[in-house]
Amino acid sequence: MSVSPFHLNRPVHLARRDVFYEQAEQLIEQLPTRKKLPDQQEVAEKALRLFYTARQHAQAANRSEKTSAEDQFFLDFLNTAVDNTQSITRMLRRQRSVESEDCPLGRFLGSEDVGSKMSAHYRRCAAHILKGLLQVLEQAAQPYQELQQTGLTKMSPTDQLRYEKARTHLTQLPDA
Repeated sequence: MSVSPFHLNRPVHLARRDVFYEQAEQLIEQLPTRKKLPDQQEVAEKALRLFYTARQHAQAANRSEKTSAEDQFFLDFLNTAVDNTQSITRMLRRQRSVESEDCPLGRFLGSEDVGSKMSAHYRRCAAHILKGLLQVLEQAAQPYQELQQTGLTKMSPTDQLRYEKARTHLTQLPDA
């Protein structure tokens, strides 16, 4: 058995990667149902934090010698999810800024209608990015399930137990 701390902690990092990824994915899927801009921004920012955390644990798990090419591909996929979610949060933040009563952009440009024009632009950009992200997440469902299954079957019984214990613990937390 390897004495590498990255190998020893791999099952826990994989469990954390999976739980945080799944929670972020659920939030992104809920995003189109949120009608109020502050709610959309809050959900998107929470999903972004979860994707960041999933990526950190994927990186830690991938430092083990047990890392497969598929693990690395999933890490690249997580980078895409982070980048897209970050873009959505930025567009929503910009939209809120230009919709504010004291629109700094409008004041700087000396224009009263720039806020409404830019608000519509930011809303369309966020919606477009979200649509693409939802499509990519949908396409990722099967490869992700296969990655999980392959990872579990390659683990020793002890590592499988550690993975399941960590996963169960994380899913029971009120707000992971």
